[in-house]
Amino acid sequence: MFFSAALRARATGLTAQWLRI
Repeated sequence: MFFSAALRARATGLTAQWLRI
């Protein structure tokens, strides 16, 4: 469960970077 949350947080960060561009 914790691993899934960490993965989701990382994916969110990547998405935020794409949106910034």
